[in-house]
Order: sequence, then structure tokens, then C-alpha cells
Amino acid sequence: WLSGPPEDLIDMLRQLKAVFDPIAVPHEFAEQEWGILQREYDLRVGDNVDAKAALEMEGFLYECNQIAGHPIGTPETIRALTYGEAKAFHAETHRPERARLVVVGDVTERQLAKAMAEAGFPDLDANREDIAPPPFTLAVPEARIFRYPAPNAAPRMTWRKVVTLPEPVDFDLLEAQAALAGNILDTNLPGGLAGPLRFDAFITKSFGISIAPIDESHIELIFSAEPDKGIGFAQMQSAFEGALAAAAQGVPAATYDRVRERFKGFWPDWSDDEETARWMADYALSRVSVLREPKTERQMRKIDTQIHAKDINAILSDLAGPGRTAIAFIGTDPNP
Repeated sequence: WLSGPPEDLIDMLRQLKAVFDPIAVPHEFAEQEWGILQREYDLRVGDNVDAKAALEMEGFLYECNQIAGHPIGTPETIRALTYGEAKAFHAETHRPERARLVVVGDVTERQLAKAMAEAGFPDLDANREDIAPPPFTLAVPEARIFRYPAPNAAPRMTWRKVVTLPEPVDFDLLEAQAALAGNILDTNLPGGLAGPLRFDAFITKSFGISIAPIDESHIELIFSAEPDKGIGFAQMQSAFEGALAAAAQGVPAATYDRVRERFKGFWPDWSDDEETARWMADYALSRVSVLREPKTERQMRKIDTQIHAKDINAILSDLAGPGRTAIAFIGTDPNP
């Protein structure tokens, strides 16, 4: 990732193409980076109870899939990594035919093509490999509870569930549908969770909820909350699961209409060229990052019209069905 003024484009491309060069640094320098990787693990995971909980939950939720692994590795795998293995891994993965170049800014395609030629940037379309996202298959439905009784941690619960959809849905459409469903659950309107969990029964002091696709056939719900005074973990779990089951029976039309109106903020103001350009740039980068082809602006504008109440109710109903559920209780139970 490099950034700068348009007149620096050629120099940036020259720097960027070096990522394809074979690794050729002194062994002593490589050992320093190895030590940095170990310290990065300590910083990101180490004594971070939330990071440990996330890794364990994802290992269970995504069992037998590539994304179930530790992104940064473990202390054991980091210590076992050799310079030769790192060089071989780089040679296998950092190749032009496997690369995608995303250019954001006040640069035309013609200017970019000319700058790439002057910089000697490789032709990314030559022998281009179509890279698909790794396949995801949900393991058998099961629920598991993870406990982290850290004495200094504020008591809280994280509840996560992955389910398989009856039929695949276009990724961009599914992302928008899932986001709208999450927004509905996040309200205190009838069908939302804020009423039964906060304002009516005082079960949680606060909570956060999101629903997002893993791929075109799987979605995941993530709910995190802190119990209100005197509320134990079991009571909080039961109240949440009951409220979710109630929401799965169907969202009231009035609630859907109100949240649907607010959902306009999910999209840019399509009449504002600058805002649209920024939004589309972020969108394109996010899609390339998950190994999917970005849609055009014209295609994206149509997605909002393809979202209907029945789709949201179907998502909530699916989340109440069979799936793989991981629940983490962090801290000391306030009311065991």
C-alpha cells in the first residue's frame, strides 16, 4: 500500500513492483524480523483475553476450513519458521499473475497504463490466474461454551453463530441484507433486541450485534454484551436467545419500514460524484481483499431495490435454525 500525489505514480509503481522480487536480505536481518513477529504475537494475542477467545471460537466455528487457523500463527509455529521456508512461501504467493492492482485517485486509465509502462510494472493480465475464495463448509451443528475467568476483566458474553443458507445469494446483496437485519435487531423497536434486553428487563448494560456473510451460502451473527447489575451469565444467555427466537418469528412491518428508511446511510449519496467515488473505491478494495470481483457503480445502485422484508425475515429465521454456536463468558460470573 503506497500513497502520494499523482505525479509520484511512476515512482510508487516502481517501489510496489519490488514486492515480486525474490527475498534477498542478510540472514541477520531476517532473524530480526522473526523476533518482531514474535513480539507482534505477544502484542496482538499474548494476555489479550478477547483475542484468545476470538481465536478459540473461530477455530470451533470454522472447523476444517482455512479461516479456522491462527492468522499470525502460534508461538510454536513462529519459532519453527525458517528463512528458507519464508523465501519459498514468498516465491509461491507473490507473483504478478496472482496480483490485483487497485489505484485510487485522480488518475485516468490512460495515465495509469503509461505510468505502468514507464515503471516497468509487470503485465498483470499475462497468464492471469483466476483466484477464487477458499471454499467454506460448515461442520456439524453443535454448541460450545468457552470460559475465561480473568479476575480483572469486566464480565461479558460473546455469542456467535454460523448457519448455512438454503440457497446461495449474491455476496453484495447478502451483505446488504445481513447488515439491515443486524440494524433491525440493534433497535428498541418491536422485533429488536434493545427492548427485551435493556430497556424493559435490564438484562444488559450495553450490547453490540452484527450479521455478515462468510461467503454466498453462510452468514454469521456476532453478539457481545455486558450484564446489568445482578444478572448472571446464564440469565443473560437465556434472555438473548429468547429475544432472538422471538425476532425470528418475523419483523413487524412498521419496524422494517422505519429501519429501512434509515438504511439509506448504508449507501453513498449517488448524486454526489465525490462521495460516490470514495465509496466505490473503498468498496472495490474490500472486494479485492476477499478475492471477489467488484461490481460496477451501475450494478451496485440496483442492489438496494432488490432488498425486501421477506429476505430479512428469512435471514432471521435461518439464524434461529441449526448451526454452529460458540459462546464465550469472560470474567467472573456476577450471579453464578
